[in-house]
Amino acid sequence: MGVLGVVPGQIGLVQAMEVIKLILKIGKPLIGRFLIYSALTTGFDVMTVARNPDCPLCGERPIIKALKGDENGDGCGV
Repeated sequence: MGVLGVVPGQIGLVQAMEVIKLILKIGKPLIGRFLIYSALTTGFDVMTVARNPDCPLCGERPIIKALKGDENGDGCGV
């Protein structure tokens, strides 16, 4: 069971690569897609996720403009 400690590292590696792709504007980031990792088969599957136009955060008419406690919009909340 000691090999399960490697799984967070594998997921972290994928997340770090996604950040690099976004910063450098290279490759095809997982925007609009959901990456599923199976430790049992050591494989990945990708599922496309449709955007919800009624989403209160990112839809066509968003009503959530800031995080709770972040009325200044600076991300701090203090």
